[in-house]
Amino acid sequence: MNKLCGYLRTIQQYLHTPKGQHDCLDYLRAILFMLIIMLVIYFLLKSLAGAFQ
Repeated sequence: MNKLCGYLRTIQQYLHTPKGQHDCLDYLRAILFMLIIMLVIYFLLKSLAGAFQ
């Protein structure tokens, strides 16, 4: 359990640095783009399959 607390503390300290904040925003932006693209592809495939008629 102490190792887990150590990892979480290290991540917290990293996120308080300018580089950590920048990296976190980049990762969140990438996740958002992936979700949007997956939704677009999903609805495109559904519409091509005729599910919305």
